[in-house]
Amino acid sequence: MHLQHVASHHFQSIARRYPILRQISPTAVLLIFFWVYAIHYGERSVSSNHVKSCDWGSWEKWPTSATPHHLVFIADPQLVDPHTYPGRPWPLSALTESYTDQYMVRNFRLINEQLDPDSVVFLGDLLDGGREWSTSKARQLTAHQRKHLTDLGIKAPGTKRSVDTSLSFGQPKVTLDTPLSKKDEDPKAFVHGENGRWRKWGPAQWDHEYDRFGRIFFDPRQLYPRADREAHVASEVVTHPISVENGATEIRTEEYAISGGKTRRVITSLPGNHDLGFGPGVQLTVRDRHETHFGEGNRVDVFGNHTFVSIDAPSLAAYSQFETGGADSTEEQAEARKSIWQPTMSFLGGVQAPVAKATSDYLDDLFPDSRPDGRTPRHGTHSDSTKSGKRTSVQGQSQLPVILLSHVPLYRDPDTDCGRLRERGKAISIRGGYQYQNALTRSLSTKIAQQISIAGEIVHIFSGDDHDYCDVSHRWNLVTGNGKSRLQNIREVTVKSFSWAMGVRKPGFLLVSLWNPVNDKGEAISTASSTVQTHLCLLPDQLGIFLTYAQLAGLTLIILLVRAIIVAIRGTSTPDSEDDDPDIPSRLALIRSRSPDKQPVSLTNGFSTLNKSLSKSRQRAASTSLSSTPAQDSSHLSVQRSHNARTRSVSPYTPSLSNGLVEKTGLYPQVQWVDPSDDEESNVGSVGDYGDGDSQGKWKRRPRKRSVARRAWGEFWRGLGSVGVGAGGWYVFMVRTG
Repeated sequence: MHLQHVASHHFQSIARRYPILRQISPTAVLLIFFWVYAIHYGERSVSSNHVKSCDWGSWEKWPTSATPHHLVFIADPQLVDPHTYPGRPWPLSALTESYTDQYMVRNFRLINEQLDPDSVVFLGDLLDGGREWSTSKARQLTAHQRKHLTDLGIKAPGTKRSVDTSLSFGQPKVTLDTPLSKKDEDPKAFVHGENGRWRKWGPAQWDHEYDRFGRIFFDPRQLYPRADREAHVASEVVTHPISVENGATEIRTEEYAISGGKTRRVITSLPGNHDLGFGPGVQLTVRDRHETHFGEGNRVDVFGNHTFVSIDAPSLAAYSQFETGGADSTEEQAEARKSIWQPTMSFLGGVQAPVAKATSDYLDDLFPDSRPDGRTPRHGTHSDSTKSGKRTSVQGQSQLPVILLSHVPLYRDPDTDCGRLRERGKAISIRGGYQYQNALTRSLSTKIAQQISIAGEIVHIFSGDDHDYCDVSHRWNLVTGNGKSRLQNIREVTVKSFSWAMGVRKPGFLLVSLWNPVNDKGEAISTASSTVQTHLCLLPDQLGIFLTYAQLAGLTLIILLVRAIIVAIRGTSTPDSEDDDPDIPSRLALIRSRSPDKQPVSLTNGFSTLNKSLSKSRQRAASTSLSSTPAQDSSHLSVQRSHNARTRSVSPYTPSLSNGLVEKTGLYPQVQWVDPSDDEESNVGSVGDYGDGDSQGKWKRRPRKRSVARRAWGEFWRGLGSVGVGAGGWYVFMVRTG
């Protein structure tokens, strides 16, 4: 009880210092603190705890002395746009876009801050409606430009050709016009899908989504949180003397080093069906736009002594896909779509050369003293190394373990179990539809594995597209680079979507640890049976967080309603009520009302009394004092009045007055100043005056007593406003600050 009294007294003293706090009840204060904790947990702590639980050391099983390369796979972010939920009205669509972006911003920053990976690789479907947004149209060539191209032999006279200079590498491509269809007449012409449903969204929509993607994943504050990074000149590079002797211009260039931590490598070039389309639905102009901004879909990279081979699976599917009836594409159908699948097929056919070159360059940088030409990496070009180094020869080349990256999963038998970590169902259904197919065909999957195995042993496959996790094992009879054939079991992991709006309650990403120590020839020097370890890291259930907020909101409403009813029944109000404040002494107030049949009784001393019950109230000044003694006549009161008094203190509460027996009870009657000789004080504060005539008395009519229901309703809204402003302001702050 003593503690409660001290707390109550402390709160009331604070309320007197800050009047606005008088509107907040202790119950509302407790609810506000509860909401502050709940919102902080839902918007900060839960995400941090999920990412922190995936710490590398908690699941890696390498030797103590190992220094593995840490890589993160992110699949299917699919930024929400008008294509995602076409029937969702505004502002719900705008809120969905904002909250999904905020979710990915927060978690991607936490990945880089707490896990600090060496590389981040995206597995396609970067944008949801990327394939549907039209591309910019090429400008018509002027007569001078047309003549200049003709003189260069690019456009021969008498042939009807068009030149498109918007391709990758900046090289013009010549295409012949044919009388087949609009798309066949100009392979670069954009054709709106779904009968022009998305026609009103043009290139500006794609540019807007590309900027959003950059703010989420490319921003230095996202890639390097809490790091002060600066660029410094590290060295000056001059053209090699041999090149100068051969006629090259001597050029001096500066190489910069970045301080503030390691440089994180980010690969976003792997395309998905939402980026390009699928199979015959892939448009060349859309693919060119994607490669211009994100990089080539068919490429070779080396991470952690492993060779990563990425393929443009959506385009390659035009060679073989599930047609109507479930059969694979015929040769005639494949030939008609050759312009779509040929670049990827050519890349697979000659994949040995880029793999050999990438491996050689990587080993040269890793062991600069062992380069065949004896030069340091910065003094030589890749072409020089390729021509002179024995490592880059296709025959007998150094081979690192190969990891295949494909947005679309490779074929597996229907109902193949995906493992216990899958959230929906147990297998990936083998089917397709408009601009999608859940898996590549059996023949195409085998062809991909055969071609890549020639460049090196495939040790792992990673894919996306399905939005859920799937871990399966493929069994193929593959021919390796030395011409020998052997049966191999290759594991494929399909990575979960990174967005909570893609049909999974718990999004995620995949952690990959690579450890493959090699010598300067690329030969493994470790006896480890596996060089790749993976771990699925789950992210918070954002929809579950919203549902928790809704449950807490319902509980808050119930608490406030019950409190309001209790307060109304007891006839009390919030602590700001002056009438019920125990720390403020009761003071006297002038009469606020009188019955019309009660008339004041004039006294000889210039006051009048009224036989009537007085209400409990206050008066701000007490410059006039009234006193009485038993020795005096009962009909007289002695008055001591200050010269500057404008308001008067009156007697304590009088339950009833009658027959002038005031002195005998020890109480004083209600008084009224009625001296007509004093103009300044004339009729001031009279019983019948309810106006603002007295600047200090502030006479007011006493409000009519409200019903219990009305008092409860008002108390409920007062508490709800207090909690809503406090909790809502904190929630907006947490969301705006990420």
